Amino acid sequence: MVSLTLEKVGATYGRRTVLSDVNTGVLRGGGLTAVIGPNAAGKSTLFKRIASLTSGPGTVHLSDTAKGTEGICYMPQDTGANAVLTVYESVLLSAKQGSGWKVKDSELSEIDRVLSELRIADLAFRGLGELSGGQRQLVSIAQALVRKPEVLLMDEPTSALDLFRQIEVLGFMKRLSAQSGMAVLIALHDLNHALRYCDDTIVIGGGSVLASGPTHEVITADMLRSVYRVEARVEACSMGRPVVIVDESL
Repeated sequence: MVSLTLEKVGATYGRRTVLSDVNTGVLRGGGLTAVIGPNAAGKSTLFKRIASLTSGPGTVHLSDTAKGTEGICYMPQDTGANAVLTVYESVLLSAKQGSGWKVKDSELSEIDRVLSELRIADLAFRGLGELSGGQRQLVSIAQALVRKPEVLLMDEPTSALDLFRQIEVLGFMKRLSAQSGMAVLIALHDLNHALRYCDDTIVIGGGSVLASGPTHEVITADMLRSVYRVEARVEACSMGRPVVIVDESL
């Protein structure tokens, strides 16, 4: 099972520092970690830094059994997908990732399995340009999963999905991470989704970590007031799960 630890991690764009001194405890595979915070807090930059897509100080530690940066997959919010390709072609290209053009039956079977589990097999031979934003987002998830990453960084993967699909996808990712031992970090704006599905939570604000730890310990009324500037309560719902109830903005 893979594990990930960040030590004094930062990120720079030119001379501008946009992320600094990010430290985490050991983030272990087998569960979901929410990355939350206001817009422009640095969540996407953190993911790019972990995936070595941008430079900066600090160290991204992976467990000794991990494949290094080859085992890290970053799924951006805006995929910029090639509208000429079909869904199946785009997922196949992602699976190959420069490993040659010879396609194995096992690779095709894996693509079929992922499309089926995400319930988008019926879209396989439709062009990407024909899809809705939510459908393209599901295709992006399929493109990431066929690469079989050890660490998956998902930047707002449910932002274009309806509520039913959000619940379906997050439930699927929670089950998949538990079965595979994959470490999954998900940038989310819906804090109730974080409370329901994520074991741990990292709060980013102003380019640094403001809090991290078990989700139910991190998402509190004090944090919501100081980070999100809202008066809110975290209470147990009828099913016993904690939920955020917002009273007013400050």
